[in-house]
Amino acid sequence: QARPETVASQKKVGVLEDYKMLQKGGSVLATGRAVGKRIGAGKVNILKSIDEMSKFEKGQVLVADMTDPDWEPIMKKPSAIITTRGGRTCHAAIIARELGIPAIVGCGDATEKLAVGQQVTVSCNEGDTGFIYDGIL
Repeated sequence: QARPETVASQKKVGVLEDYKMLQKGGSVLATGRAVGKRIGAGKVNILKSIDEMSKFEKGQVLVADMTDPDWEPIMKKPSAIITTRGGRTCHAAIIARELGIPAIVGCGDATEKLAVGQQVTVSCNEGDTGFIYDGIL
């Protein structure tokens, strides 16, 4: 199946984006595979199924077991995406790259380690491993 390329063609020519953590420190709550090179922060909202989509607000950090095309209505809202399963080619990773949203996939136990309403910083700018820090850094 072929589909149009949607990432490289959207980049601004001659513009270099560089993201850095303003503060170092903060305890690492979980790690996984980083998607992109950006940083996002906000309140955690753990969704167990698409039936809970109405509970999600713009700017929150979306935490889910995994996503699929049924999740599309809210995929533009999060400041970051975290999934417990998946790799660089999973649905969440592809959508995150297309939308420019930082994502960490394959976190394993993120739904158990994170709590709804908890403030976190999601850092994808530290190499292949993405880090979820406690608090807004």
